[in-house]
Amino acid sequence: MAITHVIARHITEQGGFESLKTEAVEIAKEMMLNAAAVSLAAAAQPDGQVITKFVQEMGGNGKCTIIGQGLRSSPAYASLANGLMVRLLDFDDEIIPLGIHPSCTVFPVVMALGEMIGSTGQDIIRAFVNGCNVTSKLSRLLSENNNLTSTNSPDMKLTPEVIGSTVAAGIILGLNSNQLEHALTISSNYIHGMVDNITRSSSALISGQIAMQGVISGRLAQLGLSDPKNPHSNLDRLFNCDTTQSETELLSYLSSSPDITEPGVTLKLYPCNSASHSVIDATLQLVQLHRIEPKQIKRVHVSITETAMKKLRFSNPVNDWEARSSTGYITAIALLHGHPLIDFFSGSALEDSEVRLFMDRISVEATEEKSALSPYPSTISIELDNGQKIYQTTDFARGQPQLPLEQEELDAKFLYCSRYILPPDHIEEAIDSFRGLENIANITGMASVLGG
Repeated sequence: MAITHVIARHITEQGGFESLKTEAVEIAKEMMLNAAAVSLAAAAQPDGQVITKFVQEMGGNGKCTIIGQGLRSSPAYASLANGLMVRLLDFDDEIIPLGIHPSCTVFPVVMALGEMIGSTGQDIIRAFVNGCNVTSKLSRLLSENNNLTSTNSPDMKLTPEVIGSTVAAGIILGLNSNQLEHALTISSNYIHGMVDNITRSSSALISGQIAMQGVISGRLAQLGLSDPKNPHSNLDRLFNCDTTQSETELLSYLSSSPDITEPGVTLKLYPCNSASHSVIDATLQLVQLHRIEPKQIKRVHVSITETAMKKLRFSNPVNDWEARSSTGYITAIALLHGHPLIDFFSGSALEDSEVRLFMDRISVEATEEKSALSPYPSTISIELDNGQKIYQTTDFARGQPQLPLEQEELDAKFLYCSRYILPPDHIEEAIDSFRGLENIANITGMASVLGG
């Protein structure tokens, strides 16, 4: 059984937009609004400018918007640029139990191809939900099989994202089952490289490359490029589909409730590693409850899980990527400045002597126990200069499925991210467009608004 065949059959035999559950539709619209927001914020960053210059040189003219840059390019290069920008600030969504960020490789695809052919909002939503669903379902299979490599193949951790982006492209392009199977086979041969010890820029670039590969594979298949099935493919072995999964079982698995609804997706309130968000929330709660001033604090102890400790491994961050994964730095920022903002993770903020000296008062220990429902619980203990000791335990951070952001909070995030890029009327128009995406007959104008 070829997994590409099963996925293609699953996608082409399912119903249209009307077959999607209301909950999945509503969450998908919020995810896309969030992805647009963080892309707009990234457009003002140096790396956002670099990828735009590259696309200008290599991509030529086209119909597809580069978010926040006021430029257009081909769908492939627009996906590359927008994929990088969604992921650049570590402000995008995440399915925490799986450790994946689905929007950064799917959203650029549906927006670029949708703008190119004038897709309806319903088509965009259907492609997005299915692209994210295939990504997460295959990621779960990979994790459950504990089979991250296969014979004669490189590191394959990102294969689910490549397949998911191609599924999204195939739906927008209207590929039939045979065409989609060829597209999936083409994309599965994509060599994306190793994913360990990556930096912020390389991680974001990989996301853009995966989105671009989805567009390329889908369009090549549509134009007639075929790739014969290999009955003994590395892809099938990777997911144990050659031995353990029947076609019926896999179809049923793919058709189950999408992971964006269960276990659910996290929309980040802070532009940093999600493992730190419960630490931030606990810290801010203590400060607000006890009206603490930084000068009153003698020492701080942070208790997190062993998993969080590995993710937040930088004790002395030297760049913005490391700062986003540094418990000491992030806690110091929260105590000194409150809600961590994008600017606190770049430029002169990283060299702030007050922050660096305050970090000396902070100790971190992996003593918390995670659970299936609470992967990153944390406890913050603060000793004040008068000897008083106060503490706060937080199981869930704001933005996680257990404590989802209110609509107003997500709108505020969009405003914060876009305020220097879009005029006020475009901000309001963009938010309204995503909220009512299923009612839009042609997304071209909506995508254009995001250009700035």
